[in-house]
Amino acid sequence: MAVVYLNGRYVQAERAKVSAFDRGFSYGDGLFETIRAYAGWVFSLECHLARLKKGADQIGIPFKGDVGEWRQVMSKLLRRNRLQAVDASLRLTVTRGPDVLGSLLPSDAPSSPTLLLVARPLDAGIAERQQVGIGVITVHWGSPFNPLQIKSLDYLYNMLAMAQARREGAQEALFVDHDDCVVEGATSNLFSFSKGVLTTPPLSSGLLPGITRDVIIELAKKDGLRVSEAPVHLNDLLVTDEAFLTGSLKEIMPLIFVDGSKISTGSPGPVTQHLQKCYRAAVEKERTRAHVGAHCVRPCGA
Repeated sequence: MAVVYLNGRYVQAERAKVSAFDRGFSYGDGLFETIRAYAGWVFSLECHLARLKKGADQIGIPFKGDVGEWRQVMSKLLRRNRLQAVDASLRLTVTRGPDVLGSLLPSDAPSSPTLLLVARPLDAGIAERQQVGIGVITVHWGSPFNPLQIKSLDYLYNMLAMAQARREGAQEALFVDHDDCVVEGATSNLFSFSKGVLTTPPLSSGLLPGITRDVIIELAKKDGLRVSEAPVHLNDLLVTDEAFLTGSLKEIMPLIFVDGSKISTGSPGPVTQHLQKCYRAAVEKERTRAHVGAHCVRPCGA
């Protein structure tokens, strides 16, 4: 029976209760982080909490992102769900909490945020897809993408894009702007490798600053690759040498088809495969350095 962590207590999922007046439920007034755990070790926790804290500060939700405290909470939750020896996913949700007034504007009174942490086994299909690659569709949105660049609970567009991708036999959707430049995926960031340069769309395009995106940029630079944060036009993506997507759960996912068109050979490329190994090495390095407190492979929030 699944156990969740809700507002300071570990409770059975079936008995976990959130107020009917919670603003996260009523207005999507909240934030979340999805984090991967490797056999009980939570990777880049400092960076995830830093991004969550930054977003909470932006929208005025009090959140204390104490790394040591949350690491203990997550480790305990993994054990309670018997996930301490396998790869797992963790989702930490923070809302502004209940507001019985029912107004769109939050109350002036100090809020009592709702904190919910859920642990689940990692999708077993991720490892296989990392070896063979995936296909995506493109979705054109005319509205601004993420002006605050926070990971809010409003994932309606992302969900609709993923539903469309599934209907068309793809595994992800790429958002394309009015200039036909790829901004990001519904659940990922994009990288393209061509003519010796690894390119990823810039933060100025309105994408969510991905934790894994930052890790890959740092690892690639350390490995001697030329990295450019610049617009990726859809036409350029279709003729690139290699492409991949990044995310906390998917790590580095080779991209081999876009709207049914094959990318290069239609197989994961050597640079992608090399960075996959570099990423796993970074995870192991963080685990071994844990006892001295040096968890991040890069400055969080960079």
